[in-house]
Formats: sequence, structure tokens, C-alpha cells
Amino acid sequence: MNLENKKQIAIIILAVGLGLVASVGTGHYIQTRVDQETAKISQEFENKKVKPMMREIDSLRKEMQKLASMQAATATKVQEQKPSELPAVPKSSLALRTPAGKRAYTVRIDSLSAVGGLVNPGDYIDVIAHMDIPDPVSNSNQNVSSMVFQNIQILAVGTNLQAPGGYEQQQTARALNITFALTPEEASLMSFIEKHGRMQLILRAPAETETEIIQAASWSALADYVFEKQGTELIIPKERAVIQPVSTGRVDEVKPFIQIFQGGRSL
Repeated sequence: MNLENKKQIAIIILAVGLGLVASVGTGHYIQTRVDQETAKISQEFENKKVKPMMREIDSLRKEMQKLASMQAATATKVQEQKPSELPAVPKSSLALRTPAGKRAYTVRIDSLSAVGGLVNPGDYIDVIAHMDIPDPVSNSNQNVSSMVFQNIQILAVGTNLQAPGGYEQQQTARALNITFALTPEEASLMSFIEKHGRMQLILRAPAETETEIIQAASWSALADYVFEKQGTELIIPKERAVIQPVSTGRVDEVKPFIQIFQGGRSL
């Protein structure tokens, strides 16, 4: 190999070496730039997204800590509060509300018969009794409706001693426990009525305190009322004549007994 060829080979080897060095340098430069740009983009994202979010979370944490501190302080204050500082709960006694000379008597009555449940403690009512009265002659019961009490005070409806009461609950209830202020005699009679009939309440106006004599409701009483108020004569069932035994001193003889009625009234 001559000298000229050796020079060409040396030049080629040198060029290849320089190319390799340049290639390595270029790759290192590119990798460095990629790392710099990645770090730059990551920093920008953190500044725009992450840091505001972290600040928001930190602010929320502080608010929750503040609220927890306030609740703890309130609970401590309530626990340290003296009993005398607590609001007084009003109490009432049924015995103290019962008028002198009266007795508190409770009856259970269906809501509809108690003026539809629209009654309050302190109201005054009249009481109508519907009873089946035994008839010894016909050996059957005779249904009678009569006003038995007037101007009776209501002391309580259920456990409510205050007015007004809960109308919605009373109207939806099937029955109500109503406590009246009664004299001992009235209480005894009301107990008798409970066992032998049923009661219906009539609400009075606050200024209405008078009482009046009212005859028991019957077919004849209804006929008289309609004839007097409306001028209409009702055809009512005729009562059968009652035959009563009459004593003669020796033996009991049965004599006919005739009772005469005019206008629904006995003569």
C-alpha cells in the first residue's frame, strides 16, 4: 500500500470518529433539552393547577378546624351552665285546675261525638245521652235521647290542660279522653250513662251560661216541634194501651186501662 492510500484511509477513519463524536454530542444535547422542557412544563402545570388546589384544600381544612373549635366551646358552655340558668318548663296540675266542689271525671268518647274533635280545655259543653231504657210491659228496650247535663266545663283533652289543643290530631283520632268538671252526683250519673248508653257533646258559646228545661226526644216531641215550628203534622207510631192490674182487696183483677193522647201529649 502506498502512502497516498494510507492517507485516504486515515482521513476516512478520522471522519467516522468525528461523526460518532458529533452524534453522541447531539444526542446528549437533545436529551438535555428534553429534560429542561419537561421540567419547565411540569413546573407550569404545578403553578397553574396543583398549587391553587392545595391552597383551597388548606383553606377548607382551616375552616373545619375553626368550626370544630366553636362546637366544642358551645358544648362546654352548656355543660357548665347552672340549672338555675336553664329555661323553666311550665307545669300544670289537674287538681289545681279543678273548681271547688267539682270532681275531675274522664270519659272516652269517639271524636265525631265530641264535636268532631274541635274541643279545648276551658270550653263548656252540654251532654246528650242516647240510652236504651228497659220497658217492663213490652219486655223490650225503648231508645231515648235526652239532654242530661248543661254548661259542663272541659278540664282536659287527653293530657292537654292548655288551650288551644291540637285540632288536627284530635280530628284524626278515633276516640278522645275528655276530662270534665262534675259535681259528685253528676259524676255518678255520667258513670251510669257510660254503662247503659252513649254520649254526645254540644259545644256552647263562651258567653252562653244559662240552662233550660228540655224534654226528652221522642216521636211525639218531634211531632210537636215540627207542628209548632213548621205547621206540618207528622204521622207517628201510636202507642199501645197498657193494661195494669188493679187490686180489689180480695183478688187482683185486670181492668182495661186507656191512655188518651192529643197532639202527642197525654191528657
